[in-house]
Amino acid sequence: MLDTAQATEVVNGPKYLIDDVAGVLSNIYDLDTSLACYCSPSSWAMTQAAQSYVKKASYEGFQYQGAISEELLKEVELLFKNTTHGDLIYQHISLMCEMFQALLEPKEIGLRVLPCTQGLSPAFHEQKGVVKMVSTLGGSGERWVEKQFIKYAPLEKNQISPTIIQPKISDVNSLCDGDIALFKGKDWLEQEHNAVITASPSFSAQCAKICIYIDYLS
Repeated sequence: MLDTAQATEVVNGPKYLIDDVAGVLSNIYDLDTSLACYCSPSSWAMTQAAQSYVKKASYEGFQYQGAISEELLKEVELLFKNTTHGDLIYQHISLMCEMFQALLEPKEIGLRVLPCTQGLSPAFHEQKGVVKMVSTLGGSGERWVEKQFIKYAPLEKNQISPTIIQPKISDVNSLCDGDIALFKGKDWLEQEHNAVITASPSFSAQCAKICIYIDYLS
């Protein structure tokens, strides 16, 4: 698991940039950058608020498609209005929306705020879409693997794309509780080979986490 700011680079391969300065996120525009992560450790109060919210929440969560607007942020604020320290969760999601708007200027996004007690996509896969901002509150976050450590299973009959073989545990990185990251997807123009290989956060018994995803749609 990544606990400190660091950057790893593969020679002639994609870069994965991690720093405790928010400006690192702008590096997602670099041609060879696949992942940019702003390390912003969750406070004890926000972690506890997230775990408490999940245990009481509807597991459908909150899903939205449209522009980033004041109306959207008001809806998000209402989600956590009656949760102890829920204002901290709202402020975190609001910050993500502000960062996404400033960096990418989307006309339309997909926002998902999902209360989770188990992984939604536990198998490692290439990120689809153009770019995605992710964060997890309540525990360790999204897992990812550098491309140099990825191996594929042989194609089976009628299979178009190969299946990724489960990587070694020692090769798997995890975002920390509260980190905000951008993952480049296969649809980023001329960057289909730099899509990040990810899987949902790991969950043990009694785990409760809020998984937040912002997708660039247009």
